[in-house]
Amino acid sequence: MDHMTTSWRQIVSAKACRWVLLVLTGMLVLLLGALIFAGRWLAVEAVVPRAADVVVILAGSFDRTLHAADLYNKGMARRVAISRPVAEPVHLRLAERGFPMATEEDIHRRILLHLGIPETAIDFLPGYSQNTRDEGLALARYLSDQQLRAIIVTSPYHVRRASIILRRYLADSQPIQVVPTPYEEFEWRWWRDPASARSVLLELAKVLYFVVQGDTNR
Repeated sequence: MDHMTTSWRQIVSAKACRWVLLVLTGMLVLLLGALIFAGRWLAVEAVVPRAADVVVILAGSFDRTLHAADLYNKGMARRVAISRPVAEPVHLRLAERGFPMATEEDIHRRILLHLGIPETAIDFLPGYSQNTRDEGLALARYLSDQQLRAIIVTSPYHVRRASIILRRYLADSQPIQVVPTPYEEFEWRWWRDPASARSVLLELAKVLYFVVQGDTNR
């Protein structure tokens, strides 16, 4: 009797192990499939934006500034607004030693001026932002004060996360369009390109963090 009981337990244990292995294998396949298409999910398909009142440049790559200038010069908006990031610690240390450091927002502004945007058409979002959440709050203040329609320009891999975050902090009545700059290269098959791989993995981590914590780093 004891031998039969032991054999039955071994059979049940073996079946349980096989089921566990099957479930884990299935989860791994789903995870790999999700990772393979993560780049395409993050980089929302680009569409031609509708005319708006202002083009907003989120802090980051100056390729965003190039596209914002294009949109303004095509008559898609009457103004351009620049997000102002908090200064990096190394920039503050250099400034303390007397080395002049141009701020990121000032470089954005100078690029816009060079590309034909008049000084009177350039604004800055209120305050300074550490992350996309802060930019959402600043954008909400800027748009609500003036009831403006906005085109938001960012990097291709940042479009999905920016859309999720910004819409959380904006009223439903505040229409925005989040568009990628065509000047910044991004390979949705991210495993083929080291820079795209870093962007995808970092963005996925930030999306997950925002969903779990309600906040995220830029």
